[in-house]
Amino acid sequence: MRGIAAISVALFHFSVQLEGTARELFAYGWVGVDVFFVISGFVIPLSLSGRGYSVRQFPQFMLRRMVRLEPPYLASVVLVLGVWYLAALTPGLGGPRPDYSWPQIASHVLYAIPLTQYTWLSQAYWSLAYEFVFYIVAGLTFASLIEWSVEWTVLLAALIAAALYPVEGAFDIYIAEFLVGIIVMRLVTGQGERRRLWFWLAVSVAVCYYAAGLWVGTAIAVAAAAILFLRQVQFGQWSLAIGAISYSLYLTHTSIGIRVMQFGRDYATNLPAQIALMTVALAIAVAFAFVFAWLIERPSIQASRQIAL
Repeated sequence: MRGIAAISVALFHFSVQLEGTARELFAYGWVGVDVFFVISGFVIPLSLSGRGYSVRQFPQFMLRRMVRLEPPYLASVVLVLGVWYLAALTPGLGGPRPDYSWPQIASHVLYAIPLTQYTWLSQAYWSLAYEFVFYIVAGLTFASLIEWSVEWTVLLAALIAAALYPVEGAFDIYIAEFLVGIIVMRLVTGQGERRRLWFWLAVSVAVCYYAAGLWVGTAIAVAAAAILFLRQVQFGQWSLAIGAISYSLYLTHTSIGIRVMQFGRDYATNLPAQIALMTVALAIAVAFAFVFAWLIERPSIQASRQIAL
């Protein structure tokens, strides 16, 4: 699911570089981000539950998350800047010279851009800030909430959404998506009365439909159903491989794949040529993600596993 979600987002970003039918075909690929939030809502509490987590372990938990995720993320920031400079000097890519400030770059550390007036260097980074906040909330509240009825978790999500409403100017749908993952986790592990869990899962998915529309609501419902009913299915090594590089692909596809799209889009004048170009861009982005994952993400994973919870 992670791999499919990352590919979906990549294809959306690639299609934005085009005009016409190809752009319309992949116009909703961004729902892969919503699927990522459901997966995180499921996986993080599941991991904590399996370790007998208590809030005293919060510092170790956050350190483990940061060691796992920060080095690849910061390496991808360096990649963004390097490719930006090279693209400005390369015929066929062109574009404006890099325009950034050192405070802007520094604000990417710990995903702090939303707290500043700066913009993200890559359009894929914004979702990482949501993930980081979710880790904090989950780490601080999980040990208590998992012992209580699911209504307390729903209440916390509602309070957070209410607190953010004046800031966002609208209901923050991503909170409901994390909540869907959490409720699915409780269903899978049997932590709670099943009828109430199913009720609140239905309510949470309905909220996603109502607040974000058909595409997001359907993506959330499919993600929840896949975790609930397909988690025992063995899809083979290809699924493990794509899943293993999903984070690296998500981080780097805008630097690599989009540059391929920019180089070839003037020659892709019809739908078959556009699909072919997107296929090439995806293949190159995936190949690069494999290398990036091996050289940078894999050592981060190994280092994070040395931090005991």
